[in-house]
Amino acid sequence: MKNLHLLLLLGLFCISCSEKKSVKFAVCTDVHQDIIHDAPQRLQTFVKQAQKEKADFIIQLGDFCYPKEQNQDFLKVWNSFAGQKYHVLGNHDMDVSSKEEVMNYIDMKENFYSFDQGAFHFIVLDPNFFVEYTSYVDYEKGNYFAHKPTRATLPQNQLDWLKEDLAQTNKKVIVFSHQNLDGESGVKNRDEVRCIFEEANQEVKKVIACFSGHDHHDDYHEINGIHYIRINSMSYEWVGKEFQCKERFPDEVNDYRPALKNTVPYKIPVYAIVEVNEQGYIDIMGVEGDFIAPGPKDLGVNFDYEISPSVSDRYLKF
Repeated sequence: MKNLHLLLLLGLFCISCSEKKSVKFAVCTDVHQDIIHDAPQRLQTFVKQAQKEKADFIIQLGDFCYPKEQNQDFLKVWNSFAGQKYHVLGNHDMDVSSKEEVMNYIDMKENFYSFDQGAFHFIVLDPNFFVEYTSYVDYEKGNYFAHKPTRATLPQNQLDWLKEDLAQTNKKVIVFSHQNLDGESGVKNRDEVRCIFEEANQEVKKVIACFSGHDHHDDYHEINGIHYIRINSMSYEWVGKEFQCKERFPDEVNDYRPALKNTVPYKIPVYAIVEVNEQGYIDIMGVEGDFIAPGPKDLGVNFDYEISPSVSDRYLKF
């Protein structure tokens, strides 16, 4: 009887240890509360699914909402999640205000930071700077629009912090940023950032994946053993005035959200539930959506990339 009791205790202990090795989080990006007409409902769907999946935390990768009084109800939806909640700053978050005002509004203590969850270490970066002469300038009130050549640059102090943060952890690392770290549409000094990752991985592989938003694309690249996952916008693809559609929604909706006619909105919110396990896998469970008609083909949109209203399922090993 004693042996049976010991076996039961050992079994429970093993189950407990196994659970600690796996972390589940829900990730969304580019909700654009100030452009899409039904952002609170979209966010509510995301939060409910995160709760249903028993996610350890939720995180949004930027372009969330302006720090305005009328967006308080939208923010309350986000804050209704019972677990840990994390923010990443996006370029459009600072279209009408300073970075400090945005951070105060969403209760974000630092613009770049890290945290541990279970067997994993998570890093949040802030590339929302441009270079003016020899200074790094924070985005504020849309100033980045006039600084395309150097916008989305990580300052030296953040690069130094990143090296130190990676050096102090023995856990596997996942990185979040608004702009991607793997392509031309992303961070300007991304090569330098990836070198930091790859140097940290020389002896023991630490950095396993980077998640980004910004591009409104469902995309993936693997570079030198690190997974780079671009999460699609929760809400829409921007097509501009050339392909605008005023007939999709009634006048009161277009008046309420005047930029909406320049998008091809998705019927349902798209996002991902991600489970990462110390055994060596990242399981990304996406949402497959559709366009609110007319879609891009109906409008004659012919970009050099595929416009997708979905986030793909992916099973990645590290």
